[in-house]
Amino acid sequence: MAERSQKHHSSVTLKTAMRVLAALLGLMLVIFVVTAWLALRHPADTILPGVRVQTIDVSGLTVDEAVTALTRGLPAPETVGVDVQVAGQAWRVTWVDVGQRYDVRATAQAAYNVGRDANGDAPLFAGLREHNEIVAPVIIPADPALVREVVARIAAAVERAPVDASLTLDGGRVVATDGQPGQRLDVEEAAGHVRRALTEGMSSIELAPVAVPPKVATPEPARTQAQTWLAQPFTLAVDDPLTGELLENELPGGYRAEFTASPERIAAWLESRVEGQSVKLYVNAAQVKVWLDEVAPQVGEERLLDIGPTLKNVLAALYDGQHRAEAHIRHPERIYVVQPGDTLSLIAFNHHMPRYQLERANPDIDPGAIDIGQKIVIPSIDVLFPYPLTPGKRIEIDLPKQRMYVFEYDTQVYTFTISSGISRTPTIPGQFQILFKEEMAFAQRWRLDMPYFMGVYEEDEGFFNGIHELPITHYGTRLSRGVLGYPASFGCIIMDEGDAKTLFDWAEVGTLVRISGYAPGTPSWQQTLADLAPLTPDEGGEGP
Repeated sequence: MAERSQKHHSSVTLKTAMRVLAALLGLMLVIFVVTAWLALRHPADTILPGVRVQTIDVSGLTVDEAVTALTRGLPAPETVGVDVQVAGQAWRVTWVDVGQRYDVRATAQAAYNVGRDANGDAPLFAGLREHNEIVAPVIIPADPALVREVVARIAAAVERAPVDASLTLDGGRVVATDGQPGQRLDVEEAAGHVRRALTEGMSSIELAPVAVPPKVATPEPARTQAQTWLAQPFTLAVDDPLTGELLENELPGGYRAEFTASPERIAAWLESRVEGQSVKLYVNAAQVKVWLDEVAPQVGEERLLDIGPTLKNVLAALYDGQHRAEAHIRHPERIYVVQPGDTLSLIAFNHHMPRYQLERANPDIDPGAIDIGQKIVIPSIDVLFPYPLTPGKRIEIDLPKQRMYVFEYDTQVYTFTISSGISRTPTIPGQFQILFKEEMAFAQRWRLDMPYFMGVYEEDEGFFNGIHELPITHYGTRLSRGVLGYPASFGCIIMDEGDAKTLFDWAEVGTLVRISGYAPGTPSWQQTLADLAPLTPDEGGEGP
């Protein structure tokens, strides 16, 4: 019984010991596991091993420690940037210039987040391995307004305005240059490229400027026109058939002269202007007038250079590509001092001027009572020439010979026998022109038809002397067939049948008519129109 109890006690003791031992082993296992977990778990506030920012090792550092390390280790903003090249020029744009910088705290936080979950926890044993992770720095991008300011300064430096074509005249020499393109930088587009380069960390970038074409690319047509105008001198021809040296018949034979402007002088007349997309050349009328004012005194006292019409002729010739123009001439009034024996009619006749023209020019003078020494205005011969002279044509009437000579330039084309006015009603010698033409004029005073009548001068207002064929009576009879070659009319120039029509067809209104000398007396045996158709008390109207 005692032995059985002893065995039973030993068995209880062994079981208890086993339980204790198991409890101790379990406790030791728990302590080991906890110790191992604690030993293998990475610190919660430090960056995992192997994490770098660029070349900066930040592993094992807290975020604050990483901020300090990155601030010290990352490049300074003033040393980081991009080289901008434009048209062969270069500019350095740094981060400081445009407000770009590193966000070191965000970068440190990004390094801390490597290997961690969304809650910031790292996996078991994460601290026992190298992550070999390179974190890109977080960059606060450039301020777009600052980038634009920097690019605008660059644009201002590279901008080159286009140069328009030009033309100048230097001493008769044409200096013409073609237009040159300019360049400009599109600031908005270029700023975008610079921001992108800064963001991507590019070391350099090249920007292409935009070509700006000139408004005027070529100096044409002004250059060609100027070369044409300056190719030779410009000539002003003065042709005045009404005045000049006296001929044998004591009428002026005409004045001719030429005045030239050198290419150097012509160059002073010209000016170029840019109009639209071309250079145009103009003649400065004021400068041409200066030249004409210099020429005017050289044409002599007998004539006046009419500046206005002459200037128009010169300008028209130049713009038409011509190097020659005709001058427009006027003639001055003259003053005559009354001599003994003078009458107004005699003064008018001797000055080749119808009397009524003197009366018109001297309205304050009594025609029937002029005094010796009195001054009489002799009108300009221009009052007898209301039309431009017909170029190259003239009719010469020789009163002493009672002949008419018709010329085209210097060639005599016709010779006719004529009858002029009798002594009591003489044909006025002088220079006139064909004023009008009528195939059949009618002389109311004598009731005579005057075939192929051409008015030459106004003897009195409304009363014309002219050239016509042998007159015809109202009953159809030709008068004065036998008087040709002798003075026979009341002032007109009478021509034979056929001759008058030939002249009528040849002459134009404006044709110069020169009547020279003094007619001889009519033979006593020769009948005149005064005999055939005597004057009536009424002296108005046209007369043969």
